[in-house]
Amino acid sequence: MKKVFISYVRSNSEAVDRICDELRKNAIEYWIDREQIKPGTLWKTAIKEAINDGAYFLACFSREYEERTETHMNEEIILAVEILRKKHFNSGWFIPVKLSDCNIPSYNIGAGSTLQDIHYLEFHKDWERGINRLIDMIKRDENLKQDDIYEKFFEKQYIYQGLKSLIEKGDGIGFHNADQGHPVYQSGAKGRLDEMWEYADSSDKNLLFQMLSKLTKELKELEIENYRFIWWYDFSEWKDFCKFAVDVYNKKRGYT
Repeated sequence: MKKVFISYVRSNSEAVDRICDELRKNAIEYWIDREQIKPGTLWKTAIKEAINDGAYFLACFSREYEERTETHMNEEIILAVEILRKKHFNSGWFIPVKLSDCNIPSYNIGAGSTLQDIHYLEFHKDWERGINRLIDMIKRDENLKQDDIYEKFFEKQYIYQGLKSLIEKGDGIGFHNADQGHPVYQSGAKGRLDEMWEYADSSDKNLLFQMLSKLTKELKELEIENYRFIWWYDFSEWKDFCKFAVDVYNKKRGYT
């Protein structure tokens, strides 16, 4: 789970500490300047990196914020708005919170909207309800993201296994005669079935290798090796792809 970046003014430290306590109790990681910026670090760089990496930007608005003529929170908000403008219009990444009765600044976020158009949580009216809604929203979104990751993982795994099985058939000259009508192959090719196979003897021309190599890298990013499936084989490199195909071909024909 990525961290929740918390933007606030120092005079609201006590209320922000309560938020941090609740996030910690619910195993939700957060980023707050006074805890995460190490001595000797360029604080502006550290904050920019943290905002970019955050799964959520929690903006704690208050009467104290409104009354400040200068505050680092303004710099954080400006950076956040730049990122927000590039995200999906309903991403839920920017979460405004009111710690007291106050106005939310009218920063332009694109498409004729401002920060004031984003639904905010009213902690000052009902703290328990506000913090519970925040926790529920973050956990629900994270669960949806995990479900999406698992769905992609098993889809990639299915196509990977199917493409690998085409080589394991060992017919003809190995991978050159892969069955292009196979549903898994069609799934993996995604509209590239019109490409020629007569010259599929190099890494830049062999479509099966290109797909398996790409899937291998994507599955490794999803940490497939941690699952220790017996069918796993690394097809990242052309030489490994060829070795696998030749070994299958030789085994089918009893060569040693």
